Amino acid sequence: MLLSFLQTAVLSVIAIGVGLLAAHAIGLGAPYVEAGLASTGSKQAIVKMLLPAVGLGVLGGYLLLLLDLFFLSYWPPELVDSVQRTTLWENFLASFYGGLNEEIFMRLFGFSVLAWLLSRVWHTPAGLPTDAVLWTANVIVAVLFALGHLPATKNLLGSIPPPMLIRALLLNTPIGLICGWLFWTYGIEAAVLTHFSADIVYHVGGTIVLRSKLRANR
Repeated sequence: MLLSFLQTAVLSVIAIGVGLLAAHAIGLGAPYVEAGLASTGSKQAIVKMLLPAVGLGVLGGYLLLLLDLFFLSYWPPELVDSVQRTTLWENFLASFYGGLNEEIFMRLFGFSVLAWLLSRVWHTPAGLPTDAVLWTANVIVAVLFALGHLPATKNLLGSIPPPMLIRALLLNTPIGLICGWLFWTYGIEAAVLTHFSADIVYHVGGTIVLRSKLRANR
């Protein structure tokens, strides 16, 4: 466990460092944390960011739940058993991992580096990435983010049935797109809050609803 923690910590430091360098080069970054460290932040700016970040996160989590209710009849027994065994407390703690770690690696690092690379070819007169570059990077990273959930599914099920592949793409790509847009519009803080809010709604509140539906379908 200690080695795993140290490995994650080292990778996170590298991702944050490289991600911030790439983000700053294209006008992105962590503006609220940086402003706070420089004692130049304002409550008005934070509130202006909080409302869309949390609001879109809650809405996204609710939409995830509705989508997963559609896939419920396709759930393999192993997935059903996993959802019924996992405690709400574990799901709550996992939301912190998703909100923080996944956004650091996917948006701050992945999105920034990819957008920076693409902006070497396509950029505005000021040298910043065009909207097309930002959206291209956003879509690519969002799809990779969705596909990144498949190894855990394969470990649980032993294989990835087509409905589970479609489920992973439909449940995770939209949230990835929203977080990417918020990242370049407000900063990585907004993406983290949106991801965390969506996970709380889906993994905590949604688990209660899904368990109830599973019991009713027996």
